[in-house]
Amino acid sequence: DLLAFGRWLARRRLNNGNGARIEERAERQGITQEELQRLSVEEDFVENFRARVTRAVAARVEAALTSPTPVHERLVHFWSNHFTVSAAKPGAVALPPSFEKEAIRPHVGGRFADMLLASTKHPGMIVYLDNWLSVGPNSRVGQNPNRGRRLPGGGRPSGINENLAREVLELQTLGVNGGYTQADVQALAAIITGWTYERPRLRDLVADNLATRTGGQLFEFDADAHEPGPKTLLSRTYAQTGVAQGEAALGDLARHASTARFIATKLCRHYIADDPPPAAVARVEHAFRDNDGDLREAMEALVDSPEAWQTPFAKFKRPEEYAISVLRSANVRDLPLGAGIAALAAMGQRPYSAPGPDGWADTADAWLTADLVFKRIEFAQAYAERIARADVDPVQLGQACLGGLMSDETETAIRRAESPVQGFALLFGAPEMQRR
Repeated sequence: DLLAFGRWLARRRLNNGNGARIEERAERQGITQEELQRLSVEEDFVENFRARVTRAVAARVEAALTSPTPVHERLVHFWSNHFTVSAAKPGAVALPPSFEKEAIRPHVGGRFADMLLASTKHPGMIVYLDNWLSVGPNSRVGQNPNRGRRLPGGGRPSGINENLAREVLELQTLGVNGGYTQADVQALAAIITGWTYERPRLRDLVADNLATRTGGQLFEFDADAHEPGPKTLLSRTYAQTGVAQGEAALGDLARHASTARFIATKLCRHYIADDPPPAAVARVEHAFRDNDGDLREAMEALVDSPEAWQTPFAKFKRPEEYAISVLRSANVRDLPLGAGIAALAAMGQRPYSAPGPDGWADTADAWLTADLVFKRIEFAQAYAERIARADVDPVQLGQACLGGLMSDETETAIRRAESPVQGFALLFGAPEMQRR
C-alpha cells in the first residue's frame, strides 16, 4: 500500500493536468514529504485510497467469515488493535492493511519480541507515530539541518520526536503503570532516532519496479539522524551502535516483567471479562514470561484457565465482532463494500480507523450507549431481510449458533415472530448475540 500510494502520487504529480508527460519530467528523483502531506488531505487522494482501504476491509472481514482457523483471525484483530496504526490520521490512510499483513499476521503464533520489532520497524508505525521526524540533536543532521530531508512547508526535521517511544512503553510493552519515567521515554526516543523508511526513486515508482517489495522491507536506518552514544533505559545502558541499539532495547522491553503482566491483563480482559480475574492473569503472565514471550503458550494458558469458562456472555462484543458473528451465523461469506462498512462505522467502529494509538476500547462502557445499540438493531434488521428464508428456522439457527445458551425469553420472542424476517431480526438483535 505504501508503494502503491507513492506510485499513484508520482503519476499524479508528474501529469497533473497541464499536459506534461511523465517521460518529460522523469528527472525528478523522489517523492517529497511535502507532496505526501499536501496530497493526504486532497479529495482525489481520499477517493483513490479510501477505496483501496475499503477493499482491504472487505478482504479482512471475508477472512474472518471463511477462515477454517477463526481463532487465528481473532488474534490478528486483537494484535492489530494492540499495535494500532489508524487510517484516521490522513497521512497514514493507506498504511493499516499492509501493516496488519506484514507486521502482525506472521507473528500472532510466534514471539512477542518479533512482533514488537516488526511493528516498530514498519513504515506504517513510523509514519503514524511520526518517528520519521525524529532527529538526534547531536547527530550529523542535528548539527547540520541542511543534511536532513525536507518537510512540508520547506523545513527540515529538527529535534527528537517522542511519540513512538512513548506509545511503545505505555501502550505496547510496560503499560502506563509499568515503572518507566519520562526520562525513559526520552531515552527510548533517542535510541530509535534514525528509524525511518526508504523513499523509493520516482522512476522506480512510476515504472512499478518495486512491486515485490513489502512495507517491512522499506525500513531504513538513517545513521545521519541517529543520536550517537550510549543511552540508559530502565537503568540499563545500551552501548551498541546503529540500529542494533534499538533492537537490543526493544528485545529487553519485550521480556520485561511489566510487559508480561500488561499483555496478560490485556489478553484476559479481551477474552474473559472487562475486569479480568487475577488468577487467569497470573497464569497467562507466567506462561508469557517463562516461554520467552511465546504467544501460543500464553493463549494456551488462557484457554486452560477455569475462569475463562465460568461466566458465559461476560463480554459485550465490539461492533466488528458483533457483525462478524451475525454474518457467520447466517452463513454470509462477504461484506458489501459500501453498506457493510457504513454499518460498521455507524455502530462506532470503522475498520482500520481507531481514534488514537490506544486502539478501540475493549470494555462494554464504550459501546453500550443508546445510539450505538440502536445502530446494532438496524444492522440486525438489515441482515435479517437479506438472509431470511422459509426453509431456515431462526429458533434452530439460534440454538445451533449459541450452543444451547439461548434464553427462554429470546426463544419465546422468536417463536412469536410474525414473519421469518422478524424472527431473524430478533435473533440477531438478542442479548446473547451481542455478547460472548
